[in-house]
Amino acid sequence: MSIGSLTGVNTTQDVPSAAPVTGSSDLGEDTFLRLLVTQLQNQDPTNPVSNEQFVAQLAQFSQLEQLQGLGGKLDSLTMLNASMNNAAMTNLLGQTVVARGDTFHYDGEGGQTLLWDASGAATEATVTVRDADGNVVYSEEIGALTSGEGSWTWDGRGLDGEQLPAGDYTFTVAAFDGEGSEVEVAELVRGVVDSMDFQSGSASPTIDGVPVDMASILRLDRGEGA
Repeated sequence: MSIGSLTGVNTTQDVPSAAPVTGSSDLGEDTFLRLLVTQLQNQDPTNPVSNEQFVAQLAQFSQLEQLQGLGGKLDSLTMLNASMNNAAMTNLLGQTVVARGDTFHYDGEGGQTLLWDASGAATEATVTVRDADGNVVYSEEIGALTSGEGSWTWDGRGLDGEQLPAGDYTFTVAAFDGEGSEVEVAELVRGVVDSMDFQSGSASPTIDGVPVDMASILRLDRGEGA
């Protein structure tokens, strides 16, 4: 096609103007169509968009629609899954569980059983109890440990022999083998799941009033006192 054959062609009339495209961080269907119409209106008559380019742009638009639809479905599935998980987690309420953790609530009366899981046998071990401020309130050597889970009962008294008040405490177990090498010991807590908080979007339980991570719960405990 020669330039002369285009005489009389008016590229600014007979085509309605496209709606202005406003700034946005999301490229939705309406924005995509406005851009496409604007491109067609303002294309160079001597070098118009080829059929292949136009088809490719329509294909991109189709993919955009499909992705947006898929994204909406995935969001719905995610919300449904979270809702189902949260509902399932409420079944733990009132159950006695064992979880990884070193913080426990002492009610101020009698003894408190402390649990752990040792990675190997130890010839000597020391249990240290701290109050909520991190101060050592009790420490005692408890002798040898066997590999695996074990327990020891703290009588609830401090270093001075006086009964300590109710509150949250932490404990650690330091253990060593016959060669003086440290044996890794994981502290455990056992108690009743008495609440479940969903404000963060996922289930956050408390054991006897002490918050724990859901992933730290190892098992339900049907043993004595459950």
